[in-house]
Amino acid sequence: MSAERLAKRMVLLLALVSASAAVRAAPGPTLTEVLAQRSGLTPPEVASLLSSCDANPTSMRFCAWRDQLIAERRLQQLIDEKRTASPKCAAALAQKLAAWQKRRDQTCKQSTIRQWGDGSMLSAAEAMCQTDRTKQMTQSLSANTCP
Repeated sequence: MSAERLAKRMVLLLALVSASAAVRAAPGPTLTEVLAQRSGLTPPEVASLLSSCDANPTSMRFCAWRDQLIAERRLQQLIDEKRTASPKCAAALAQKLAAWQKRRDQTCKQSTIRQWGDGSMLSAAEAMCQTDRTKQMTQSLSANTCP
């Protein structure tokens, strides 16, 4: 490979790495903003609900959803770190996570329906189940180098 071609590839690689770092460094929406977008409430309304998780069923649901978002962000951060550290594991990791997420969602839905029927706290219970499973997956991935 010629020196000029190698130099062009290096510049392209550096540009990609810089763009990737900029995207990761860019602040994303806060948890309150995400929940406000999903619910249609204003951020101050969501913040009020999150300030006292046991105040009422709505607050309980929002706190459960917040905890789920936190767990999912932590898992995504770990996934990003693992992909960066070992790009050859990226495909295996993506495949494992897609299958796991489908299984997690189905299992949590079934178990919460069994426990809660169609009660008003069904969505909160499902979010709590998904949070627990996501924390378990994060711990499992932390302990392994490549799936």
